[in-house]
Amino acid sequence: MTSEKFNIIINNFKPKDDNQLSDLKALFNKYPYSQTISAYYLKSLNDQNKNNFPHILRRTAILSFDRSNLRNWISSDINQEKQRSEEKTGEQIEDRFTFLDWFDQISNNKSKIDEKIGLIESFIDNKSERILEKNDKEYKFNISKYDNDDPELVTETLAKILTNQKKYKKAIKAYRILSLKYPKKSSFFADHIREIKKLDKE
Repeated sequence: MTSEKFNIIINNFKPKDDNQLSDLKALFNKYPYSQTISAYYLKSLNDQNKNNFPHILRRTAILSFDRSNLRNWISSDINQEKQRSEEKTGEQIEDRFTFLDWFDQISNNKSKIDEKIGLIESFIDNKSERILEKNDKEYKFNISKYDNDDPELVTETLAKILTNQKKYKKAIKAYRILSLKYPKKSSFFADHIREIKKLDKE
């Protein structure tokens, strides 16, 4: 799909359009790290009540730095859909909100997380190939070097990419190394490890 077509989707977004959903799925598979594509794909999945919504929600939440905005983006569609249609049963609506309530468990630590992710957020937003660690050297990401188990090469960005590539064991190992390198962030990394283990079981 061309960037021009994606711009058309954004400018004329119809969450219940099957063709747009198919296009967004293809983009999501091709660019699994894009928060924008993931958010639009999630919105379509939610409005069409697709079964893989919970799985994609968990994957997107790991990448998202502002989970409250993502939650509002999804839940606003749910509220609109609830007003437009009386065909949904109370049980279906309750189940879907249960998945959204999952964000609330993460939000308890949001204030601590916000203080610690500035460098990574800047890297993702700028789609740069390099990342600067504070008080450390600049190093270029090369996933093949991860096999050398050199802790100096392990970054949060690497751990996120490994997660999105479904290399869950390596991602967990990366977060454990990061916990040792940055003890003050160990609870933050432990949350990611728990979510990865959930994904690995699916």
